[in-house]
Amino acid sequence: MEVPHPDAPHPGTPHSDALHSDILVIGAGPAGLHAAFYVAWRGLSVRVLEARGEVGGQLSALYPDKRVYDVPGLPGTRAAAVVWQLLRQLDGLNVDVRVSSVARTLERAGGGWRIGTDRDTMTAGAVILAAGLGALLPRAPRVPGAEDHPDVRTDLPDLAGLGGRRVLIVGGVPQAARAALELTEAGAIVTLTHSRAGFRGDPISLDRLEQARASGQLEILAPARLLRLTPQGAELEMGGETRIIGADTVLMLGGYLPDLSPLQAWPLDWRGEYVPDGPGGRTPLDGVYVVGDLAQSGGDLKLISVALAQAAVAANHAAHHVRPGLKVRPGHSSEKR
Repeated sequence: MEVPHPDAPHPGTPHSDALHSDILVIGAGPAGLHAAFYVAWRGLSVRVLEARGEVGGQLSALYPDKRVYDVPGLPGTRAAAVVWQLLRQLDGLNVDVRVSSVARTLERAGGGWRIGTDRDTMTAGAVILAAGLGALLPRAPRVPGAEDHPDVRTDLPDLAGLGGRRVLIVGGVPQAARAALELTEAGAIVTLTHSRAGFRGDPISLDRLEQARASGQLEILAPARLLRLTPQGAELEMGGETRIIGADTVLMLGGYLPDLSPLQAWPLDWRGEYVPDGPGGRTPLDGVYVVGDLAQSGGDLKLISVALAQAAVAANHAAHHVRPGLKVRPGHSSEKR
């Protein structure tokens, strides 16, 4: 699989009506990506579903600019770079990552499982749940007039088709700075605004943002208060004055909220926000495993290191379940080619 740079957008994958993989992983955070590695490393095909438009789970959605200190072998590494390293480990393996895909239904299909999303029906011999706190879905825009503007979006956009358009980006999260730079490079006419003067992001991105502003490539209006959206754009209050901004597209980046509801209808004997798990990450459903923040065994230890260990164990048990000729124990990687 081709690995993008941590600051590059993660493109979607074409969809089809009937898809099969040996194992399907729900969630592309650290646990899901590491489980996918072990499954594919054992020679099986694996498909990963991610609700958001980019992989990385909480690391990408909530704190991509912050440094993480407890990932084995990557001390003091930016969260976005941790995700990038996990993706690099999938390079060359039989892994299909599908973003913007929320798993909603689960039913038995022969000796395996059928999983439904809003657009696809997929089958797999086993399923690994690595959904963390739930699907991280963008906050709905809460601003007067949002229903009147023809193109309001709440997550990182597909750059295709936005070149030459006037885009207003609202928000101070790292994704806002990144979107401003990417859309400017794609030829969009970008205005970036936030209620505070500062923006979050890694130092390199913030330096590039300031350079783009200074050179006139994009406009930054901050601090400013968004008063309302209009069919033609938006009205901002800045320095006691009202500013009228024309915008063909408005990108409202207000963060993300976890949503477990798509999975909680599945018969997994839920314990609040947790799924009970036995040895190997087994759930009450044969061939369905759980890892990471969703697994009851981890309790309040919502740590990346715990999730990675659970992912490795569950992935190898799932591989044995799908292909009994494979031992659960994978052997040492240093002994493999």
